[in-house]
Amino acid sequence: MISVAMVGMGIAMAVSAHLGVAPGDVLSTGGSERFGIGVGTMGWITGGTFTIVAILMKRYPRVGTVLGMISVGQIVNWCLLFLPEPEPIVARIPMYAVGLALIYLGIVIGIGSNLGSGPIELVMLGINDRGLSLQVGRILLEAVILIVGILLGGQFGAGTIIFVIITGPILERLLPVGVRFMRSTPANVQIETANTEIGY
Repeated sequence: MISVAMVGMGIAMAVSAHLGVAPGDVLSTGGSERFGIGVGTMGWITGGTFTIVAILMKRYPRVGTVLGMISVGQIVNWCLLFLPEPEPIVARIPMYAVGLALIYLGIVIGIGSNLGSGPIELVMLGINDRGLSLQVGRILLEAVILIVGILLGGQFGAGTIIFVIITGPILERLLPVGVRFMRSTPANVQIETANTEIGY
């Protein structure tokens, strides 16, 4: 899927920029160190945990969710083999910015295509179902993930904090546009512009 490839490429670019990974990756690396398991294995565990939480919130995984959980890690590893790791900060900042853009566009395409979003996005939408805006819900979710990752010993940087702060606001603005653009049956999509609720 295009969305999975974009997210994987975006994560790889953010990693190569060495400015700080996303909170989910802080959690995966921290859990890997604490429990003595592979980062990929910890990623599957955390993805499965978020999926269970999403199901309890009545947001159910679809084929894209499963494909993403299985293949994003492999895509990241493959991209890291070819991506440069620039040292000058003037090169690392644009690289990180492009990586974030790919991640956000991949998330929007995944949700908008109705083929299934990532586990964290499912939880985000479940939180939104309960009255919190996407912006606030995503910021709180990323903050909790980051705190747990740090407690487990995961490493983070300035880019991680930026990710926590800007991801919610950006997705709140992009998702309604993406959902309207990609859906062939707009009647099946309910978007409340007051709090950007997205349901399908």
